[in-house]
Order: sequence, then C-alpha cells, then structure tokens
Amino acid sequence: MTQENGRPRRDDELELDWKGRTTPEERTQQPALVEAGAGRGAPGDPRYMGMELRGVLGPLMEGPGLSIRQIKEWAEILVGWETRNRYEAIDTDGRFMLYIGETGEGWGNALLRNLWPFRRVELECMTQGGTRALSLHQPWTFFFTYVEVTAWDGRQLGYIQQRFGLLRRTFDLCTPAGVVMATLEGPLWKPWTFHVKQRGQEVATIRKQWSGLGKEIFSDSDNFGVEFHPGLTDARLRQMVLAATLMVDLCYFEDRSRSGSFWDVLSFFD
Repeated sequence: MTQENGRPRRDDELELDWKGRTTPEERTQQPALVEAGAGRGAPGDPRYMGMELRGVLGPLMEGPGLSIRQIKEWAEILVGWETRNRYEAIDTDGRFMLYIGETGEGWGNALLRNLWPFRRVELECMTQGGTRALSLHQPWTFFFTYVEVTAWDGRQLGYIQQRFGLLRRTFDLCTPAGVVMATLEGPLWKPWTFHVKQRGQEVATIRKQWSGLGKEIFSDSDNFGVEFHPGLTDARLRQMVLAATLMVDLCYFEDRSRSGSFWDVLSFFD
C-alpha cells in the first residue's frame, strides 16, 4: 500500500498504463528537464536534476537500499503468454519510487517477445509524474551480455559488459569512456546473489527474493532486494547498480524454463 493525496492506494493502482507510449526516439524531453540543467555536469549527476526527480531518487542516491518488484498478472502466469516487462522500485520504508517498463507494444512486438529469442530489450524508469529517471538498452548478443544505460537527460550514463568467467558470473560497470567503476560478481553456487565490488571491497549486494511458491514454480515474476553499504556515496554508481539489478533479471530469471525450475526454488536457501 502507498499514499496518494492522503488516501491509501492499492498496489495494482501503481501499475503504469503503457498504452499509447511512443518510442524514445519520438519522445521529446520535458521543459522541466531542460530548465533543471540537462547536459550540464557528468551524466547522472544529481546536482543538476529537477526537484521532483532529485526527491524521488533520494533513497536510491543516499538510502540503505531498495526493492524491485516485477508486476505480473495471474492470467499471464497461467496462460504463459509473455507481456512487456514491468517493475516497481520501492524504498526500504515501502514507499513507491519508480515505474519501470519495457517499451514496444503491438502484436508485432508481442510475437517477437514470445517467439523470437534474439530480440533487443529497452526499459525505462519513470517517476509517478512521468519524468524519465533512467533507461536501459540491451541488444541481442551471441555470448556476452551488453547493456547501455542512459541518464535522465538522455546522455549515456555508462554501460555494463559481461566478462568470461568459469566459476562466477562477472560484469564490469563502466563509464561511457570505458573506465571500470565497479565489478558485479555472482558465484555459480549462489545463483540468487550478486556482489558489487570496488577495488576488491563489496559496496552493494543484489539478491533475488522469494516471490511465493506459486510464482516461483509457474512464472518468471521476480523480486529483488538491493543493499547499499554505507561507504557507497557515488550517486552515479548507485544508479548503475539499479540498472544492473534489472539486467540480472533479464539475463538469468526472465526465461520461465529457468526461473520456474526446481533448482531455482532450492537455490533460495543459499
């Protein structure tokens, strides 16, 4: 439950209506974003964000953590027809932060989503007021996952690149220039846990959380918890960790045949 205008609001009311959304190329930035200082400073620098966006992202920039909840309808779970990925970001006090939704609608995109494994995925993180906070673009690749992350003002915040690893799943979180900001590591024997490290020290942890027996077995609906360690004060890296959490779901838990497997249910106890 959340509050809106002093009254309780049910969780299902938080779901953003994605109908009629245009593609990012067709969408123009709101005047408020330009007035806030779009294009100034480093991409993702909170000092140049508008007041609304800075307030909404406060728990992400400075808080101890957040939760990501994937939105799935039971009809989708039972029938098995995949719709666009949709999530909610919630702070540690249970307050709503962001809508997160996959772009691309219509029957053509629906068929690609369900029948064609080689598609690209684009996610947008939006405030309740309709301001874009972050976006992710994941093209299809043969082997190593690559995700480009765009800041609120349309500039590239950085990218996530998978590296080869035998005993762990490893990704570099990089600046647009290719400088490694941090490394994301997921031990193979702990498939629900990922560690974000800087210079060998853990600064954040991403964990897939238990979604309930029915959803774990029959669907790919996932919940994630993100814990930020007190020493992580870099607001840009914190935004990249949010993007990495969504990437983890797309890479390792979006496939129903994997996420609903008996192995994944057992791995909850890692």
